[in-house]
Amino acid sequence: MRGGFAALGRARSAPAFHPSGRVLTGRISAVDGCPPWFPLPVEPTPALVRVSKGVGLPGGAPDILGLGIRTTVDGLPWDLLLSSCGPGPLRGLPFPGLGWDRAHYSSIVALVGDGGRGVLRAVPRGLPSGARLDAVVPALPFGWDLRLGGVRVGRLDVTARADEEISFDPLGNAAGLGTSPRWLTALRKPAYVGSQEGRHAAEPGTRR
Repeated sequence: MRGGFAALGRARSAPAFHPSGRVLTGRISAVDGCPPWFPLPVEPTPALVRVSKGVGLPGGAPDILGLGIRTTVDGLPWDLLLSSCGPGPLRGLPFPGLGWDRAHYSSIVALVGDGGRGVLRAVPRGLPSGARLDAVVPALPFGWDLRLGGVRVGRLDVTARADEEISFDPLGNAAGLGTSPRWLTALRKPAYVGSQEGRHAAEPGTRR
């Protein structure tokens, strides 16, 4: 599996998943109701945010829409990856989103901490309609409300485009959290690592 995703990453000179995106800057913080085990910062803290299309379909074609977040916890990076998921009984599966403003964003897997667990969801605020990447930056500022188990636990406010690219590592930069079910985590790891290896092999010296 790892080798297959590495080959796809080399062919695209980009990650095998979510090859097309925009990197943005903003701030993330906890709100009243955030459980102690989930380490969102109490004060608004800088965050890098990447919105992306999972397959990289052109224009406004529906696609699996991605939301990547990097902030810091105790001085160390914390990466969160969410994607558009299905409604109702399909919310545990990646699912094409019709628009940035209408997508249901989910971590898909449950995040597990000391004393709690839950699937992280992000509810968009002020994002543009449709699924065109070139509509994202002109729509700034916008944001997402973050929820665990239906309870609002934080907010993410995005204000500007970033001048850098970013490579997320949700397994290595996990802020002490685990994921469940473990079998799904075991499947995701080689796919993710292979995708990143292929992309970096195709573009040596390029930061993503």
